Order: sequence, then structure tokens, then C-alpha cells
Amino acid sequence: MASPTNMFAPFASNVNKNSVGVNFLTTKVVDAIQNNWVYEQIVQVIQAQPDGINEKGWHGFTALHRAALRGDPAIIALLLEHGADVNLINDYGETPLMYACKRGNPQNVDLFLEAGSNLDTEDHQGRKPVHHAAAGGSVHTLHYLEQVHGITFDERDKHGQTPLHVTCYQGFQDAVKYLLRKGRSDVKLPDSHGNLPIHIACLNALSETCWTLLEIGSCQTLLIKNKEGKTALDVLREGRGMSHQYLFKEMDYWAHSKAPHLPPKGPLLSWYTLLLGPFVYFALIIAVGSQLRQYGGVFMAVFTAVLVFLVSNQQHRISHISRWANPVQAGAFFAGISHTAICYFYKVLPVLWPETVNLSLLILIPLAFIMVTLYYRLITGDPGTCKTSQRHSQDGSVLTIKDIVKGRCKIDIFCVHCEIIRPAGTKHCRLCHRCVSNLDHHCLFIVNCVGERNHRSFIIFLCVTSLAHLVFIFHSYLFLTSLYPDADLWPLLVQTFYDQTWVLILCFLNTYTVIWEMFLIQYQLQYISRGLTTAYDISRRNPNYAQIMEVSFHDRLRNIKNFLLGRRTKSAFELRKSRIV
Repeated sequence: MASPTNMFAPFASNVNKNSVGVNFLTTKVVDAIQNNWVYEQIVQVIQAQPDGINEKGWHGFTALHRAALRGDPAIIALLLEHGADVNLINDYGETPLMYACKRGNPQNVDLFLEAGSNLDTEDHQGRKPVHHAAAGGSVHTLHYLEQVHGITFDERDKHGQTPLHVTCYQGFQDAVKYLLRKGRSDVKLPDSHGNLPIHIACLNALSETCWTLLEIGSCQTLLIKNKEGKTALDVLREGRGMSHQYLFKEMDYWAHSKAPHLPPKGPLLSWYTLLLGPFVYFALIIAVGSQLRQYGGVFMAVFTAVLVFLVSNQQHRISHISRWANPVQAGAFFAGISHTAICYFYKVLPVLWPETVNLSLLILIPLAFIMVTLYYRLITGDPGTCKTSQRHSQDGSVLTIKDIVKGRCKIDIFCVHCEIIRPAGTKHCRLCHRCVSNLDHHCLFIVNCVGERNHRSFIIFLCVTSLAHLVFIFHSYLFLTSLYPDADLWPLLVQTFYDQTWVLILCFLNTYTVIWEMFLIQYQLQYISRGLTTAYDISRRNPNYAQIMEVSFHDRLRNIKNFLLGRRTKSAFELRKSRIV
């Protein structure tokens, strides 16, 4: 169980602890905390000046204000133990609780509330602690306030702004999505000046925030006017930055789309172009190259190399404000398989049939069926989406955000996107937007995650695909040698480069792919044999490297066997624990 003082790293631990020249009798408690004195020094200041615990400094800040802003729960607990007043306000009407909310540490917020802080207190701007939590962008704090204290997010300040308005000023994307999820906030609710949240996001040219607001609302929100008669598009048009002008072009397109009452559909044209582009472009390369006669080989080789270079240098996300996952690697994989199949059945098989490959087809056809079936399942199947929180190891109860603030589990296992306490081995994929049990990785070639429910299928698919590549390479070699039976290897390559470029290029691509797949299979089995997934770091940089690698050869073989049979594998720690028991 994590203790309150080590669950969040104390910010004072990195400060010089040398007390030489420090006067504990003349230094105020609030100044000691503001100047980042360490815990031991602050204790001595309090002991020397017990009556100065609530003394104010600049702008009416008390020691608790400074401690809340500093974010160290140990110092906050120390001040509370010595009678610090949690409801004193500074010159701006702000309580220490508001700064704890803004700092984004839910454990500190819980300390203040248990000490008697008031969640309904307003500062001079009419903002409550929930507004300050939104200003800090901490989903943990917002979720704690909602789940434990029943706070709603329709509170307005003196300017009529809700927490969503406040969050949109900063563009805290996770907080914006949290406030919009499950209908917590109204995306069309204006403030006292008539500004919607999207007006504020456009003011600062926060493209990702604007897109999120449109996805939850509709494109029509871009055309709603505030009390000055300005739409969100007008705000962008008047912006002087390059980001304003870029965002204006994108938003203007969606505002005047054919269905402005609906959310934007996204960059569908770009997505399908990237998905189908490798297949279409390679087909064009082959079609054009076949018409160029003696120059066709050079043309196909050069432009195929360019295509491979362009695909391999693509980012994981499309260059668009929606930040959709880039499907180009999946398109390249599909293009490679489909072009290989077309070339095999159109060029290679007719030459070798029936003398050479009649028996091979008895193996190849079932192999192709298995490969296509697994490919479809990997693309469309659920990798093991996790929708429920981890359970307590003792009583079996579901863990909540309250267990985090009480130190019963770590804060970093709370998923701010799925709003669950992630069980062991569960990780969140930002490309798939979900938590996956025993996540191995997100595979760009199948546009899906590899996790608990499809990891075995993924490994089998790699093996079957590698075998199919080898069959094509072998039959292509037989095809070429049957066309040029008397040629040695180098003359054969030169001759086929000009006459059979399509087959030769696919042979090289398949050879490269099968080598890559073999390394990938070996890499996967290295983790599987130790009861782990590739989401874990087993490099020598890991402080637990020696313990992780301490798995016998027999246990590694057993793990691989259990994995292929669909049974649970065991890590080195689990094996050691079972032997002790």
C-alpha cells in the first residue's frame, strides 16, 4: 500500500538541505515554503514560530496557500497538524483548496476537504474550486470532485463561464474530453458575453480542442454569434497568427458543409487515400513500367524504392487536426499481400502448372485460407478491451478514485480516458482510444491493438504469412529458372530485371518482409517465454532486469507452449512466488 508521502513525489526532496546561515526565528513560515525550503527546515521554523502558522505574506497568501501551490502532501499535512486555517482567503478571495485543485493533486484536495474546506466558496471572480480544477486541467481532480463529492460541472462564475469554458482557455485536451464525456457539460452553453467554449478555443487557435468540441456538438456551433455579433469563425478570421489562419480554413469548410447540423465526418478522403494509395500507386508503377520496354525495369525499381521510402517515413497520425491514426502501413501490408497473390496466380502459377506446383497447392490453398481468416479477425476483432476497474486484492471490491487519494493504489494506474483503475497488465492505447488487457502493442499493419484476446492469433498469423512469403519466393525462383534454364545467378538477375521486373521486385520485397517477420517472431517469443508483453521494458536499463531474465529454459518452453494453447503464462516473479508457496 502506498503511503500518502510517497504516492506523490515530494517537491521539496530536490532542494538543498544545508541549514547553514538560516535563521528560523525571523523567517516566516509562508516565506520558507515559498522559497522551497525542505520539510525538516519548515518543521524547525514552525517550532520556532508556532503562532505564525496563519501569518500572511505577499497578496495575502498564507503558508497553506503556498503549500497547496507547491503540491507536497507532507508539508500540507504538517501545517494542518499545527492548526493552519483552511478557509483563510488571499487578496483575490482564493482559499488554499482552490490552489490545491489548480495544482491537480487529488490527495491534497482530499486533505483540505477532510480538514473542513468549503467546496462552495467563491473567489472575487465568482469561481469555485471546480473552476480552479478545470484551470489546472487535472482529470484526476475533476473526477475526484464528481465521484466523491457529487460536484456538477454547470457551475458559473461572475462571467457566466463553466469549467468547460475555463479549460478551453488552456486547451487541456484530456480535461476537455472528460468534461464533454457522459454529458457532463453542455458544449452550446454560452457565458455572459455569449461566448461558447468554441469561441474561446478559437481565440487561442487550439485546433485539437476545436475539433473535440465539434465532434461532441455540431458544425453549426461555428456559426453561433456572441453578444458582439461574432461567430467562432469571425474570431479565427481576426486572429493574426498563422495557426489562426490555418484553423480558419479547416473550420470554414466544416461550417459550410452539406450537413452542418451534424458533427464533422473527419478527413475521410485523406484516410482512404493513405489506405489504398500503396496498392494503387504500385499498380500504376507496374502498368506504366510494362509499357516502357527496355527502360521499364529501371522505372519500376526507382519508383518502387520511392514508394517504400515514402511509406516508411509516415507518422503514426494523419497530418490533420483530428489526429486520426495513419492507415498507410496497413495499406502497404495489404498492397504487398494482394500484389503478391495477383502476381503469383497471373504470372507464376500458369508457367509452373501442373508439373511443378500441383502438390504445393494442396498446402498453399489451406495456408492462404488460414492467413486471410486470421487477417480478418485481427483487423475486426476485439483485442481485449477492458471496461472495468481493478478489484481490491483483499475484499474484491472495485477500486475507485477514492482508493487513490487514500493511498491504496497508485495514481498513475488511473486511466483519464476510460475512467477506470487499470488492472495489472492493462494499458491505454491512444490510437484505438481504449484500455486493452495485457496490451502488447498497437500494430500499424492491422490498424488494431494486439492484446489478451488476439495475441496468439497475431503470432500464428506472422508464422503463416512468413511461410506464404517463402512459398512465393521459392516458386518465383522456379518460374525464373524455367524461363532462363541455362543462365547463372547473376545473368539471371540481370535478365529478369529487364524482362520480369514485377516478379523480381516482389521477390525482393517478400524476402525483406520474411526476414523482418522472423526477427519480429523471435522478439515476441523472447517476451512470451518470460510471461511478459512487449509493453514491458526488459532492457538492461530496467532496475529489475536480473529478476525478469531469471527464467529457466524449461519454464520458457512451458510458457511458449501454454501461450500457444491459450493458457496463462507466468513471469519470473510469479514463478518464484509459486515455488515459495
